[in-house]
Amino acid sequence: MKTTILVLSLTISLLINTILLPAQWFQQNSGTTQSLTDVIMLDTATAIAVGADGSILRTTDCGSTWIDVGAILSFITRPLKAVDFCDTLNGVIVGELGGIVVTSNGGKNWLPRYIPENRQCLSVLNTYPGHFYVGADSGWVYETADTGKTWTSEKISTEPIRALFEWRGTYILGLPIFALTPYSLFRNQQFPLNTWAETILPFHGQEGSEAFNGEFCNGGGAGFIVGALGDYVNQPAILRKTLSDTTWQIAMTGVAATGKLLGVSAPSANVIYVCGTGGMIYQSTDGGDTWTASLPACSRPTGGLAGTPTTQNLNAIYFYDENHGFAVGDSGVILHTSNGGLSGIDDQENQLPMKFLLRQNYPNPFNQSTTISFSIPTRSFVSLKVFDLSGREVSSLIAEELPAGEHIRQWNAAGFPSGIYFYRLQSGSVAFTKKLVLLK
Repeated sequence: MKTTILVLSLTISLLINTILLPAQWFQQNSGTTQSLTDVIMLDTATAIAVGADGSILRTTDCGSTWIDVGAILSFITRPLKAVDFCDTLNGVIVGELGGIVVTSNGGKNWLPRYIPENRQCLSVLNTYPGHFYVGADSGWVYETADTGKTWTSEKISTEPIRALFEWRGTYILGLPIFALTPYSLFRNQQFPLNTWAETILPFHGQEGSEAFNGEFCNGGGAGFIVGALGDYVNQPAILRKTLSDTTWQIAMTGVAATGKLLGVSAPSANVIYVCGTGGMIYQSTDGGDTWTASLPACSRPTGGLAGTPTTQNLNAIYFYDENHGFAVGDSGVILHTSNGGLSGIDDQENQLPMKFLLRQNYPNPFNQSTTISFSIPTRSFVSLKVFDLSGREVSSLIAEELPAGEHIRQWNAAGFPSGIYFYRLQSGSVAFTKKLVLLK
């Protein structure tokens, strides 16, 4: 009888006392469970994402609803790899087997185009209406000036062209354009197109090290390349080249995580975002000098691996301005923010919480270890315990007096069976309970 009452009490407490943390990134319903590979924004409300199943997802309401305009297009070659627009109307999407689709009305309708030799198209750069470059496997770069009706091509490398991007500041003679391979960066210029000049990246030759994407700051400024520093464990890599630099330099102050960085977006010379495996999103507000996870101060764990509402790999990120952005990834994940990834609360390290708050553990569900964070407004004695489904206490994480502020604890459930558990925070007469799920 006592056990039944305790379980009922825990359940009621869970329902009544659950408090939603104002999230900095909101996960949206994409309508697909397949990998999403790239995303672009045409304005603060309109975006287009492409996916491995041939999806061309379009939203005009900040992602509240996504319409798959590619579902009715029988000529789409799957999977789709990259998307780019030169303005709000004219855009290009590229995919495998030479498949290309173009639009001139903001992505409402699409027409088919094809690259000769049916090469796998990996990247695209749309410089002005009708004119774009396509990067393909085995180092091929294709160029068209008539919306893909005719092409010229050049093999500039033996490696795949993973990203194509341009200088986004003012220029005098020829628009600088760039082609990125896993180990080097090629530079050329448009008007006229000259010889591609190769720069070997700093981590070339290190086993497991590679580059995935690059971009220059909007309005002019530094360039950024993201990837991984390999060897035994992958470490995120951020390379930067400022106007005063002669070579690309590693710029990773504040990035303390394992995994790979796969996407980068630089909406201004000061604000840059990167994303990668395991739900990683990092932000710099000082031109890449330092990086922090896009989390509120009250829940920023070491390394920044928590805070985004997913642990899926994030393959691409795009910000229309410093505040409005999307990130897309595996299993159809789409994340959106309208405040630069902040929580909507004052993001100051020295600000004390105004009330007790128990947050949802992360990740959840989890395998073996999960993070529990909470805040207390005054110094007080606190207990944090874990109960199984029958209401039996299985672990005591905290039973001590703590100072006011934010606190984080890990629960290592290596010795516990899979199932539903509850964790309960109590201080005096104040108590909160939440559910967590252990999956092995």
